[in-house]
Amino acid sequence: MERGLTVIELGDDWVPALLAAGADGTGPSYRATYVALAHERFADAGPDADVAAKDRYLELFGVEPTLAVVRDRLAAQARHGCHGAIDNTALAAAVGNIAEESKAEAAARLASATALRADLEHDRTRRKVADLEALAATGPYFRRHVDRLIAAETYLAAVRAAQAHLACDGLFAFRPIDAAYTWQTSNAIESFQRGVMILPTGVLDPATRDALALDSYERDFRTALRVLRARVVAATGLIEDGSAGEGEATVLGRPLDSDAVSKVRGHDPLDGAAADLISAATEAAARALGWYDAASTLAFLDMTPAPEIAVKLPAPPSYHAAGMTLSVDIDRGDVWYEPRPRPHDVTRRPVLILYVTDGDRRIPLVRWPTTIGGWQKQVVDGDIEKRWKESPVGPRLWRDLYVGPTWLPPRSTPDRELVRSSDDHDVLAREALGPSYRAAFGLAAFPHLVEERHHGKVELEYEDVRTHGTGNVASIRSGVSHGCHRLLGMQVVRLADFVLAHQDHVRHGDEPTHYRRIVRYRGRAFRVAIDSLGYRIELVSPIHVDVLPGRIHRR
Repeated sequence: MERGLTVIELGDDWVPALLAAGADGTGPSYRATYVALAHERFADAGPDADVAAKDRYLELFGVEPTLAVVRDRLAAQARHGCHGAIDNTALAAAVGNIAEESKAEAAARLASATALRADLEHDRTRRKVADLEALAATGPYFRRHVDRLIAAETYLAAVRAAQAHLACDGLFAFRPIDAAYTWQTSNAIESFQRGVMILPTGVLDPATRDALALDSYERDFRTALRVLRARVVAATGLIEDGSAGEGEATVLGRPLDSDAVSKVRGHDPLDGAAADLISAATEAAARALGWYDAASTLAFLDMTPAPEIAVKLPAPPSYHAAGMTLSVDIDRGDVWYEPRPRPHDVTRRPVLILYVTDGDRRIPLVRWPTTIGGWQKQVVDGDIEKRWKESPVGPRLWRDLYVGPTWLPPRSTPDRELVRSSDDHDVLAREALGPSYRAAFGLAAFPHLVEERHHGKVELEYEDVRTHGTGNVASIRSGVSHGCHRLLGMQVVRLADFVLAHQDHVRHGDEPTHYRRIVRYRGRAFRVAIDSLGYRIELVSPIHVDVLPGRIHRR
């Protein structure tokens, strides 16, 4: 920061701080893959190539697209024209959620609507009325049946409109069935949801329909603002996003994330929580660059901007310093202890809260949705059973940060969970093992350490629990894991970068390991070989973490 100005990186080889090189010029090996993914050069992404091409949009995982990618999206006139020609009336009129159904169910739905229209048209002709609304006016019987037809045809038209938008963006890996909300369409909707920062469910819900109907230039402009936000966060060392208090603010009047990204059921704003400093800084940067809408942003990017630019941003809070006293609470929310798994109406979800101590104040900086243990499948005496996976409570420490962490599946992990289908054949799910944005631990992990006393001496021991990112972003919605505390990739990257910016640390490099396993599934054998746990960074002063019991329920 010079003369009150903040230097923001705009170059296309930008990476978050956790992937940056150390003083010796070396850094995490995943950096090259990250850059390829950010450029959407998926073929150059090594083991991530095929999954990234299918996922398409990677922001929720913590991979920001480059400004060159954003520029190409904004300049794609044919694509925008395709979106603009679609009639969104049915998307606005549809009610409730549209969920995946089978091909047979979809065919029956279409046949039912077709038959109902034929019957009503026959009745309209016989009664000599002008249209179906006039037929409905003749009595309650016809009113009910006309309303049924309107609802059925609105559903089909909404699916067709969604399919048209998905086709404009090239999101269909397999040809969809017209007006049928089968797996081909729900899979494409998942990709679209990731692109608009909605936790992917594959369900055509009201929020997704609104996003589909939004002008495509406006959607791309919001992506540009999110990319700028990531660069502003990197330049300022901010993490305060409003999630601990009143919620995320808008940028230029626009929400950049869905509520599910930062709002958590069952939690009120925390007293004294930090306001959304990130959105304010991002808006100041956008105005300084002249980014007010899609057209002005494209004009700026067409000028091939300098790799760095200095802008005036709001001053950081007084408690920001090179060595901040940080601490974490993990509230487990509602926890049921029962002899067997059963569904529950969870009213209080688990959260992670990051604090800074400033004098006699403990200020909540962020509060993000996380996960705790639950009932999970594992191998027991050769059989697959559901067993309870606990998230232990009590004081813990974060001393190490692993970048590009790998997962060493325990022997209790069923082989079938380490294999996935790809182009009609089975392959080893290498991305889950890491390093990968899709890894079980995501792009970064903080192992939990416990203080244990041995022969009168206190020692730190690893617990088989971590706070980490996740390749399964949908699990953040359910709040359930194998015992670890998962975060969205974009949040764990932001957390790791914040810690590195405000805590002294030592980069140790890749930590060797030796893991070998043969995975057998449907007559095939897959060899697993992992030689690194990830790139380890040690915090000089560990961060204290308190895993709170939550609200315990027993039956």
